[in-house]
Amino acid sequence: MSTVSKLQIAVDVVEEAHALSIAGMVDNACRSGKIDCGRIIIEAGTPLIKLFGMQIIAKMKVASPTTLLMADLKIADVGQLEASLAYSFHADSVSVLALAPRSTVLSVLKTGKEFNRGVVVDFIGVSDLRAKVEDIARGVIEVGFPEEHLVFEFHRGIDEEKGRSAEEFFGEVVKVSEYLRGVLPKAQIAVAGGITPGLKREIESWLTADIYIVGRYITANPTLEKILEFF
Repeated sequence: MSTVSKLQIAVDVVEEAHALSIAGMVDNACRSGKIDCGRIIIEAGTPLIKLFGMQIIAKMKVASPTTLLMADLKIADVGQLEASLAYSFHADSVSVLALAPRSTVLSVLKTGKEFNRGVVVDFIGVSDLRAKVEDIARGVIEVGFPEEHLVFEFHRGIDEEKGRSAEEFFGEVVKVSEYLRGVLPKAQIAVAGGITPGLKREIESWLTADIYIVGRYITANPTLEKILEFF
């Protein structure tokens, strides 16, 4: 389990220049020592990839080569194909939906293992969180996927935020995180969903997350000062 949390910036914008400028700003801050490169991840967001294709992943990596790059594909089918494409375009990790068929999740895990890259399992929309976490954990063990390359992302979606409080959602995450720490102690736990510096402090009083995923709070008006609020 990590003792120091990481920040993942979800670049969910739909303008290429805006996305690359955010990645470049982060890279410059890393190179200058203003940000610890080991504590930050750049995420090529789902809308960005849908609009510009896999090529944007490679462009984001060129813009910020000092940081890890996650391709938020939210894979739901053809797991081997989509994951291998993203890895070929220099993604360090890819996301697969926990709600995808089990065969698809296993396919992504096997591909990640083959490429020696990371896999993020996104639990957005999962109703029975504990049951699904247990099932995915069994799959990870079955495939022999390296725990240290695995992230369980507990994600309160933008639409879901309107009807479900952060306290209710993250309260449920607390229960499953205790189970996860027991069966896959080297796997990382990420939380996402309207994260602000204030909400991060609240979450920290409930559970120890390894990665805090932040989108709109930073990307709507990206500045180094906003990023540093999470460190």
